[in-house]
Amino acid sequence: MLTISTAARQSWLSRLLFLLLFLFFSANLWATHNRAGEITYVQIGPNTIRMKITTYTKTSGQSAQADRGELDINWGDGTSETVVRDNFVQIYPDIRRNEYIAVHTYPGANLPNQPYVMYMQDPNRNENILNINGGNSINVEFYLQTEVYLFASSAAGSNSSPILLEPPVDFGIVGQVFQHTPNGFDLDGDSIAYELITPFSDRGTPVPGFVPVSVINPGINNNFTFDVRTGLFTWNSPQQAGEYNIAILVKSYRNGQYLGGIVRDIQIDIRNAQNTPPIITAPTDICVQAGENINFVVTATDNDIPSQIVTLTATSGAFLAASSPATFATAQGNPVSSTFNWNTNCSHIRAQPYQVVFKARDTYFINGGNTDASLATFTVMEIRVVAPPPQNVQAQINSGRVTLTWDAPYACENADGFFGFTVWRKDLCDPFIPDSCETGLAGRGYTRINPTLVRTPTGNQYVFVDNNVVQGSLYSYRILGEFATPIYNNGNIVNYQGPVSSVPSEELCVRMARDLPLMTNADINTTLTTNAEIFVQWSKPDALELDTLQNPPPYRYELFRSPDQAGANFISAPIFVSPTYATFAAANDTNFTDIGTNINTEDLAYSYRVAFYSGADTLGFTSIAATIRLNVAAADGRNDLSWTINVPWRNYQYVVYLETPTNSGTYTVLDTVETRNYTHIGLTNGETYCYYVKGIGTYGIPTVLDPLYNKSQRACATPLDTLPPCPISAIAAVVGCDNIDDNTAMRDLFNTVSWRRADDSCAADAAYYRVYFSPYCSGVYELVGQSNGINDTFLLHQPDTNNLAGCYYVTVTDSLEAGAGGNESAPSAAVRTENCPVYRLPNTFTPNGDGQNEIFRPYLPYRYVKSVDFLVVNRWGETVFSTTDPNIGWDGSDQRNGQPLAEGAYFYTCVVNLNTLDPVPALKLSGYIELLRGGQ
Repeated sequence: MLTISTAARQSWLSRLLFLLLFLFFSANLWATHNRAGEITYVQIGPNTIRMKITTYTKTSGQSAQADRGELDINWGDGTSETVVRDNFVQIYPDIRRNEYIAVHTYPGANLPNQPYVMYMQDPNRNENILNINGGNSINVEFYLQTEVYLFASSAAGSNSSPILLEPPVDFGIVGQVFQHTPNGFDLDGDSIAYELITPFSDRGTPVPGFVPVSVINPGINNNFTFDVRTGLFTWNSPQQAGEYNIAILVKSYRNGQYLGGIVRDIQIDIRNAQNTPPIITAPTDICVQAGENINFVVTATDNDIPSQIVTLTATSGAFLAASSPATFATAQGNPVSSTFNWNTNCSHIRAQPYQVVFKARDTYFINGGNTDASLATFTVMEIRVVAPPPQNVQAQINSGRVTLTWDAPYACENADGFFGFTVWRKDLCDPFIPDSCETGLAGRGYTRINPTLVRTPTGNQYVFVDNNVVQGSLYSYRILGEFATPIYNNGNIVNYQGPVSSVPSEELCVRMARDLPLMTNADINTTLTTNAEIFVQWSKPDALELDTLQNPPPYRYELFRSPDQAGANFISAPIFVSPTYATFAAANDTNFTDIGTNINTEDLAYSYRVAFYSGADTLGFTSIAATIRLNVAAADGRNDLSWTINVPWRNYQYVVYLETPTNSGTYTVLDTVETRNYTHIGLTNGETYCYYVKGIGTYGIPTVLDPLYNKSQRACATPLDTLPPCPISAIAAVVGCDNIDDNTAMRDLFNTVSWRRADDSCAADAAYYRVYFSPYCSGVYELVGQSNGINDTFLLHQPDTNNLAGCYYVTVTDSLEAGAGGNESAPSAAVRTENCPVYRLPNTFTPNGDGQNEIFRPYLPYRYVKSVDFLVVNRWGETVFSTTDPNIGWDGSDQRNGQPLAEGAYFYTCVVNLNTLDPVPALKLSGYIELLRGGQ
């Protein structure tokens, strides 16, 4: 057996102690360098990204020993990886930029609203950051994270994080304005927003002792502002020299969906110096139509004496455009100028503007040229590139329809983001002239009338036919080109985002001739399943506009019916044919009462149109007029009425009638409304209520019947309580660990669940509560309690004698009644409860056979312990007893041979694995046990 001498053992222990001390002190010496950084990524395949950690580090002094050739990245999917540095470069004295790049494939797309959160953490930040931990920042961890969103289907496209064009380290001067912006740009065309946040030291853990920069030497001259749209941080002005850190969350959105954020940690170095920032002269925001050239000069001047060289630069996503990128040459001088030039084209059209950041930095050093005290000024502008309007809109009117045409080719019809054209119409003329960059027609009163986009030209024209027009009416037409930003996958377009319309075309105003009849009535007289009655009426054409010379007699009308509201099923045979009239003046039979065994107004709506004949020729059909269809939805103590229409005139009012009493045939007016809905409240559940609605409308044409009255069918409903109460707004679960004595056994512990009484305004008939519990918040809930009434808002619950941990929620149930009832609300927000572990060990026992204190075990009771790793060693470090049983049960014998051990002190360690809801570090106990035998 190998033996070690006492001297050798002492020497080995000395070396071990030295090593531990060295590691302790070197941890402080090696971790003094992280200044700023961020994590970005590009999706390069299905569920695969190329990630880049960019850090900015201090290089002088002890920080040279802290240089990181590799960093650990946690991918957020349960895996992590050590990433070797790809490159580094010294960008300023004592500031190095480092890049660590790695490729990772995730197991699949993230769940909705649950992104993968990849992060890195490194000890530590550089020393003396004034607004972190009171300046004691050297022992504060440096932490970066970025949320990764991956789509489940390739049809949704890929998603890469924004790229940040301005570095996150910058300089300022005491008493002078400081500015910084990340200048994010998203290659996918996603929109970007910014949020000023607190830097982190760990996931979900802000750095300790963080204060805003304005708290350091505060005063009326020390304030900052932050623009959430551009990300521009403006500090006016620093009052104390030193280093400061802030953080900005750079967020991206696609079609309104949040696609994750980048936590960017930024360091600001403020120096004491006599320097003022340069002044930039540049245009304000610009908007152009695709195909126009943007060309302007930016000038920067520094007024300090002696004169300083100014470096003028620009960053923008416009410089990264795949086709015809913008240009701006970096220039130096004082004054200094450079020209921004961009030959825009149709590929640049998108909903989001391009942000351009111009930066002018002067050249100023102090401390004998060893310290950079230069200042920078930023100017942020936006450039919108919009689609040009369609050109030369024309119309032909014939046979009761309008044929619209416009020029082909359209200037941007070959762009990847071009969808086609939409056609818009408005009653009456509207000759407004849109601004050269006013896109779309929102708020202008126009309605889109083409269900599918117009994409294919006929020869040198695009064509759309509007068949849904009314004789005698006046219409304003405009055309829009429709675009969106393409989303690519492996070079192929798989989807689009950010839809945007072009500038509207010029207006085309059209007046329809009254050369056909106008429908005026589709009025339900009776509501029956058979032999119902509908009154149908129309007006004659205008004799002057008909041109009876061009369209000579004889004349006649034919009426057609479709058993639906849309007019989708007209049969070929008319339901009514008028006599043949030898003169136009005699053509006065312009109404018909539709009745028959096949007329079911209780279940169906009906639509009608009239054909008008001159001689043997059909001059055309009227527009469709359909009966009003009333729907009544029952609810708790009320009926919700709504109705649909399809008529060529404009209904401007509706009268709601109630049958009183039910089945009497007598009606009273409930209300007159302008919308197509009405709620009848204060009703008795279980009783039936019946209604009809009368529309009041007009064509606005002096020679046509006015007003127009048309009734819906009779419709009934019975209110029922089908609505559950609102969920409880506040619930609390208290186990009260702080107030529980360590000597309390698990069998005597309960969860105390309480909640706020149901809100009477939302749950007037609330009757009782139900309480549900999910052990360890597994998501599987079971009913564990039901209250005795609405005022009983308290429950004592012991899920199990071995566990209190889990989640509770409470529901409200209303009372049972004739009209339904017994409805259960949605769950309240869940609350969590936690176990209260206790585990204590004595420091002595007496295994001497007297029956007292013979076994070494924990103090009783102990609570919520899964297992232990208990180990006892003698003075030579040899293990004499070990167990994983929380009861321990050591009788003082040497576990190796079963022989009683001698009296004395034995060192123990005990790792206690706790039974808790949230993973917590194991409880680590250690010390000495006095084994006493009492002279045995």
